[in-house]
Amino acid sequence: MSKSNNKAINEIKEILGDHVASGKPCLKMVSCGEIMINELPFSFSMQNIGAASDAGICVTISGEAVNSGIVRFTDFTFIKNVNGKAIPERYDLPLVKKSDGKMIYQVKFTDIKLSEYDPSTVSTKEDFLNALSAQLTFRVTPLYGGNGLPEIMLSVYPFGDPLTGSATEWKRVTADQDYFLHNLKKGRRTSVFKKRR
Repeated sequence: MSKSNNKAINEIKEILGDHVASGKPCLKMVSCGEIMINELPFSFSMQNIGAASDAGICVTISGEAVNSGIVRFTDFTFIKNVNGKAIPERYDLPLVKKSDGKMIYQVKFTDIKLSEYDPSTVSTKEDFLNALSAQLTFRVTPLYGGNGLPEIMLSVYPFGDPLTGSATEWKRVTADQDYFLHNLKKGRRTSVFKKRR
């Protein structure tokens, strides 16, 4: 392995080691689609890169488009890993009112245990990818029939450290089921995916 690869792996190990040393769980999004499309399943996965926790996790979907009812969600599924097989299990996805009066989708998993990530086991890129295979994967279907591209916040946080241990992504939602085809033809695909600051 080249010196540059060794350096990159060591930097990754240091970052992950810091999270483990904190004694708190910390979730990192490792797979998440670019945009949510009306009536098409959207998958996202995360990995605990911190300390072990048996306090469980919470998944929330929020934003003004959710609060106003412009964007709705259904078919929430947790993809469980049972003896090496991916087993989908559907859960209710209730709308709940926050203390500020706004509505969000929220699912609590109090039985999910997060194992501690051990950065010392990572010595190659392949090891790192294998470690990320022990991840939590969910799927949800957005429902949206408007003309714009409203934005929602997808967040998964561990009850062991909800403030600094969460994995959060902002995603646009479109009603155009041929969105990628249309935007590739127009050469405008990258304009929508600007990073939030």
